[in-house]
Amino acid sequence: MSRVLIIGLDAADLDLIKPWVDAGWLKHIGNVLNRGSFAPLRSTIPVMSPPAWTSLISGLNPGKHGIFDFVRLAPGSYHIVSTRRDQTTYKTIFDYASEYGKFVLALNVPMTYPPIPVNGIMVSGLGAPVSGQFTHPRHLRDELLEWGYQIEPETEFAPGREQQWLIELARVTRSQTDAMLRLMERTPWELGMIVYRAVDEVETFFWHHMDPTHPLHDPEQAARFGPAILKVHRLLDEEIGRLMRMAGPETTIVLVSDHGGGPLHREVFLNVWLEQQGWLKRRIPRSSEHWLRQLAITLGITRERLSPRLNSAFWIWLRQRIPITWQRRLAPSTINLLADSVDWSKTKAYSFGNIGQIYINLRGREPQGIVAPGVEYESLLDEITTALFQLTDNGQPVVDAVYRGKDLYHGPYADYGPDLNVIMRGMSYVAQSWREMAGQQIFASPGSNFTGIHRPLGLLAMCGPTVSNHGRLPEVRIVDVAPTIMCLLGIPTSPEQDGRILTEFLSKTFAEQSHQQSTDVSTTATGDLRRPLNNVDWASAEEEQEVLDRLRNLGYLE
Repeated sequence: MSRVLIIGLDAADLDLIKPWVDAGWLKHIGNVLNRGSFAPLRSTIPVMSPPAWTSLISGLNPGKHGIFDFVRLAPGSYHIVSTRRDQTTYKTIFDYASEYGKFVLALNVPMTYPPIPVNGIMVSGLGAPVSGQFTHPRHLRDELLEWGYQIEPETEFAPGREQQWLIELARVTRSQTDAMLRLMERTPWELGMIVYRAVDEVETFFWHHMDPTHPLHDPEQAARFGPAILKVHRLLDEEIGRLMRMAGPETTIVLVSDHGGGPLHREVFLNVWLEQQGWLKRRIPRSSEHWLRQLAITLGITRERLSPRLNSAFWIWLRQRIPITWQRRLAPSTINLLADSVDWSKTKAYSFGNIGQIYINLRGREPQGIVAPGVEYESLLDEITTALFQLTDNGQPVVDAVYRGKDLYHGPYADYGPDLNVIMRGMSYVAQSWREMAGQQIFASPGSNFTGIHRPLGLLAMCGPTVSNHGRLPEVRIVDVAPTIMCLLGIPTSPEQDGRILTEFLSKTFAEQSHQQSTDVSTTATGDLRRPLNNVDWASAEEEQEVLDRLRNLGYLE
């Protein structure tokens, strides 16, 4: 069996890449496409990095791995907290490879914090605090930082800083390649993976410069920054070339993205819409409560200011014993949080998330649920779905599709996912959870610096001694990647996995040699009985605040 090197390109899209390959601008990516097989890759719903990358490396639908978003509701609360890998229990290709004695080398993989012990090296990516222990083995963290390794740009993007931000994005990207090459050279790896976030980030902030049809397109600015997205792709093409040379011709190369990208035109405030429809009731704070909150903010007694300072063992011990509702009262947030803005005793449905997720305030599931399971729940879903298809902006329908969670998810964590997923105007219209209760309007121009957003189709491309040379193939699913990687490594797949081995990507000889009966290598229960979230806590308040601040800067958190 050959070695396998997976190169993740967050948000990479065949609609952009293939024309640039044909034009000769992406030599090394073109080499993979032309020597092997490639296909559009259907992402998860919601189309977001946390569930998508997790499904990609596990072969599981979100109902089995339990990762639906960058954020989730804190147990027993309506407050939103950042998502961590260890809040749920599932197995990935790295676990399976380790069990079979394969040496793993994984760098910058999203949503893997805290890093799991593997047979080899695991470096967590997006969702990991730089101040935290983001590597396995532990001693590797200091070595990576000495090399100049970076997880994310230190500079927050803002208009006027474009050039500086692009320079730093390139520096982060090269630092990740440099670290991967040094690790590849000195370790006997058999399963390698590195994920680059550069495409996703540049598309997020620069799409309008490239796209003359975008409402915010400015020809003068486009003359300066219109080529930025192509330039980042060409930078990544160079980095891919460096990795392929180190890996050697006997290594199977897998290029893969978690989703695609496209323009963002409008924000949709689904909680405002739900309020206008009568399904959500906004809470009016008592005058004394409002006065105390304003006093705390004036005195600087806020969650954002205090959290990084409460790192001692005593304060961590105390926080674990104070209910989160009292923590919020004693040190309120400077931001109007969804949890504090809604009258939950009179609310039937609410939204949080960054695409278009709606949750029912279900009795027995939510802390103050008022909608009865069964007939009332199903009837409410029908009513909301019907009303969504009547939603218009400028006289034109907004909603393309509404997917029910029960039709998308199955497994022990399915009940934690959204009850409805709303797709609007080809995803050029999306909800933004961090400003959901900002006012009384349903539609607005993006309040962040976002001008690009995700699309459901990413890419999968493979080349190497075990891969067929079929060129473009029909669309495949993101859950198919993990079983295919396991097959390439000679590891039996698990019946728990929802994906299939993509035999059409494999050479005929290899496919015949590796024909195997799926073997259950997992002892994890696969039933749909709701499994509680694992009780985990951050090592320090500083770590948690770093992740929350990063998510806010990226527009993923209220």
